[in-house]
Amino acid sequence: METIYFATNRNPNNAQPPTDFGKGFSDTGLGDLRFGQAKVKRGALDPSSIQILPDNSAQGSKILFQQLRESMKAQSLDSLLFIHGFNVSFKAAVESAAKIGERYSKISNKTYQPNIFVFSWPSDGEVTSYVNDRHDAEASGYAFARGLMKLATFLKSSNSEEACQQKINLIAHSMGNYVLRHALQQAQKITNGASLTRIFDNIVLTAADEDNDAFEFDHKLAKLPELAQRITVYFNNGDLALATSDLTKGNPDRLGHDGPSKPHQIPAKVVIVDASDVVKGIREHSYHVEEDKVAKDIIAVLQGESSDKIPSRQYVPHANKFRLF
Repeated sequence: METIYFATNRNPNNAQPPTDFGKGFSDTGLGDLRFGQAKVKRGALDPSSIQILPDNSAQGSKILFQQLRESMKAQSLDSLLFIHGFNVSFKAAVESAAKIGERYSKISNKTYQPNIFVFSWPSDGEVTSYVNDRHDAEASGYAFARGLMKLATFLKSSNSEEACQQKINLIAHSMGNYVLRHALQQAQKITNGASLTRIFDNIVLTAADEDNDAFEFDHKLAKLPELAQRITVYFNNGDLALATSDLTKGNPDRLGHDGPSKPHQIPAKVVIVDASDVVKGIREHSYHVEEDKVAKDIIAVLQGESSDKIPSRQYVPHANKFRLF
C-alpha cells in the first residue's frame, strides 16, 4: 500500500471532514487549496484512507510539508510532484501518481522511491470535455501558484539543520503543462514581477499539450527556468493525442509532439529529448510511465545524472536534442 500526498482545488463533497473531491472548483474560490493524503493498494485508491487536513496553512500545507521533510530526511528520499493532464478524475489522479511511484521503483530496482505528491485540478474526467478541461486548467494556475508560494515560503523559513539535502522534482504531463504555464503567470502577479524562487531540482515536461513556441514568450513558459536547476522536455512525434489537439482543437503545433519550434534558442537550462524512436502503440501519450526506456531516462534525470552522460541517448547537433534509442 502506497501513500500519496495531494493538493487540490476541486470541490470537496459535503461530508465533514470531506472524504472525496468532484470535478468542479472549490466553492470557496479558484485559489482554494486543500491538502491531504490517501493510500493506494494494488493500483486502486482506498476511499476510506483519504485524510484531508484542516483548511488553514498552519494545520494544512505547513503540516504536510513538515511530514514530507521528515520523511525525506529520515529515509533519504526525494519528493516528486506530479501534475496530471486532461480527462482525469480525482481518483484517477491519485492512482496515476501511485503508478508512477510503483513503476519508477520497479524500473530502478528500488533505487528511486520518492515521496509522491499530486496536484489534482478539476478535470471533468471525460474524454469529450477537452475544451472545458482546457479552460479549467488555465483557471487552476492561480491555485497551483499559491501552492508554489506556500512551498517557497516553507523552504525559506527552514534553517540548515532542518534541511533534508534531498531533491524536489516536478513532472507535468499533457495538459498539466498548461496548468504550469498559467501558474507561472499568476506567480509573477503575486510577486509583482520579481524573479521566482528556485524550488525544484528538475522539472520534466512530458507529452506537453502546450505551444511549441512556449519558451519564447514570458506569457508562456519563458520564466520556467527560474523555478528549477534543469528542465527536460520529452516529445514524441507519433503522439496522436497531441496531433488531435493540434488539428481539431485549433491549437498551434504542440511542444510534446515536435519539441520547441526554435531548439537553438531555448534557455541553457532546457534539455530536449526526442522519444519518438522508442515509443510505440498505446504508450504514445503516457510513455513517461508506460515505456521502460523513457522511464529509465526520466529516472536518471530525476536522480541528477548529467544530461550528456545518460545512457541510450544520442545528441543530434542540428536539432539541439538528444534522441533516445
